[in-house]
Amino acid sequence: MEVHKIIFFRNFLFRTFIIGVLFAIFLGVITLTFWDSWVSLSQHFFKIDEKELGELMLNFFMHVRLILLFLFLAPTLALHWMVKGKK
Repeated sequence: MEVHKIIFFRNFLFRTFIIGVLFAIFLGVITLTFWDSWVSLSQHFFKIDEKELGELMLNFFMHVRLILLFLFLAPTLALHWMVKGKK
């Protein structure tokens, strides 16, 4: 693979990782801000109590973290090392 293609994919994955982190932080702030509304809506529509909703939200953010780290950051670091090795 040519060096400029590796650099392009590395920069693409890193920028995707940064946007994903910012999006996760935004979702976390919105979730914490509107927690009472989420609880009442989930109880009304889905019959989920606050404890179950908390577990669901924690599970969601754990999955987001895993996706960001292993699908975006790990390949970015690998491509970064490849670029350093070719220079």
